Amino acid sequence: MFIENDQLLTIGISLDFVVVLPLLLYFFFFRKQNITIISALPFALVGYLGLVLIIPATGQETLEVIKYILIPLEIMLVLYQLRKIFQAVLTSRRSRLTNAHPIETLRESLGTSFKHSTFASLIAHELSVFYYAVLSWRKKPYLRTGFTSFSYHTESNWLITILLLSKILLIEGAVAHILLMQWSHIAAWVLTFGNVYIIITMIADYRATRLNPILLSENEMRVQYGLQMIAYVDSHNVESVSLISNKTLTKEQLKTSFTPIATEPNVHIQLKNSVTVIRMFGKRQIVDNIYLFLDKPREFQLECHSFMDKHTQE
Repeated sequence: MFIENDQLLTIGISLDFVVVLPLLLYFFFFRKQNITIISALPFALVGYLGLVLIIPATGQETLEVIKYILIPLEIMLVLYQLRKIFQAVLTSRRSRLTNAHPIETLRESLGTSFKHSTFASLIAHELSVFYYAVLSWRKKPYLRTGFTSFSYHTESNWLITILLLSKILLIEGAVAHILLMQWSHIAAWVLTFGNVYIIITMIADYRATRLNPILLSENEMRVQYGLQMIAYVDSHNVESVSLISNKTLTKEQLKTSFTPIATEPNVHIQLKNSVTVIRMFGKRQIVDNIYLFLDKPREFQLECHSFMDKHTQE
């Protein structure tokens, strides 16, 4: 039956994969998040690739028409997205004149250009990784007038952890690459590039810890912990600040808490009301507890208490 009606069936299946399914994704998922219909175009390409794999050779000629229509559209979409990213980067570079944080400005510009989509958050994270891993080596820590800064990288074991993990990834990654080459060259290189990406991300995170101390003022707290988390907390929203050690959180507590990766926290900030924090890869999380490791936890606690006492007297 397929042989007799191969062209008609190929057209019908192609419409389902390239048009109908991407439109269903848009109407049921993307539109609820205020994402434009253009965002469904990459899924049309995925549908086309699926067609190439499942359509018999007799129907491949019909797919040629789809290819010559779809590929130019995808190229135009990529160029359009690159233009928006380039404009956001230019806006971020202009922020140097106003003492604004370049990565925050970049994130806001991308959010405006891409309507605060998941894609914008992911691109902002990847550009942050590139910035801290490559462009930040001569930069000074980000400070603001009227804010007291508290570092968290000097006494932390995060650098040692990164060095050990990098060594393991390099040595075991090389062995795994050689073994995987016997089975699949593509899989071997995917694993290797994945290991390199993890190492670069860890280096970028450490650089971000050096350049972004916790900033505290009478009215606001800027909490950026490397690339792992960033949030602005109103000082009036702080319930308590306590010193801790060997704190173990349950799975339920972790859902509404931030705690640093591979580092034992020594400060616990309890919030009155939950706030939204930005985690790695642009993921947003609602938290009411923030756990941090600080080089001088006692000084941080005293500074917070002094501001909290002022608010109580007002």
